[in-house]
Amino acid sequence: MIIYVDLVFILNVFLDFILLMSVSVILNRNAKIKRMIFGSLLGGGSTFILFVSINQYYLFLLKFFLGLLMIIVTFGYRNMKYTYNNMFYLLTISFSISGVLYLFNDKKIYNYFILIITFVIVTFIYIKQIRKFQNNYANYYSVIIYLHGKKMNFNGFLDTGNKLYDNYHHRPVILVDEKIPFDLMDVIYVPYVSLNNESILKCLKADKIIINNHIFNNYLVGLSEKKFQIDGINCLLHSEMKGKI
Repeated sequence: MIIYVDLVFILNVFLDFILLMSVSVILNRNAKIKRMIFGSLLGGGSTFILFVSINQYYLFLLKFFLGLLMIIVTFGYRNMKYTYNNMFYLLTISFSISGVLYLFNDKKIYNYFILIITFVIVTFIYIKQIRKFQNNYANYYSVIIYLHGKKMNFNGFLDTGNKLYDNYHHRPVILVDEKIPFDLMDVIYVPYVSLNNESILKCLKADKIIINNHIFNNYLVGLSEKKFQIDGINCLLHSEMKGKI
């Protein structure tokens, strides 16, 4: 079997460039093109490993080291967490796309042209799905609410459309769709308007609300009679909390 080293090297550089660009897009790194090209050239060095007799363990370590070098050259080094996230997404994208390309490993169709076209298409779809996932779950929070000394856990969503306050003390109102036992003497009635419909919302005064170790006081908890149509969510946070959690 004849292997054209120069062609394989160029192909690897191109694929590594696509991978680095994907990491930059997903994590909003805004890496410079020159740095991505340089990083890709370093990654292309894995081509020459083909001509080195080495066991699988050292081969993996060498490839991992090259990947880490690519990341640092392309995105720089700020701290361990920053570098870890860059490396994690590089490996995740690489493994995910490689798994899909493996399905096309048929000698009749598996040539360089098909590989490049397939790689670009799969990468584009992958990035699109990751960005969609990030957008959907970016405003999800673990919420702890204390009511009359009782601790309750909720899955919260930061709803920028929730601008509800009670009329008298101007306290923000968060909404929950779980059944919470309450005494009528403790209920605070808050009028609200939604979709041209005026109604009254039953609310309770929260002792405190904890989100990401941030404590919120002087909030009301509104008891919604309808389930929220957001995946896994049973609490809608107030827009006032934006930038505070």
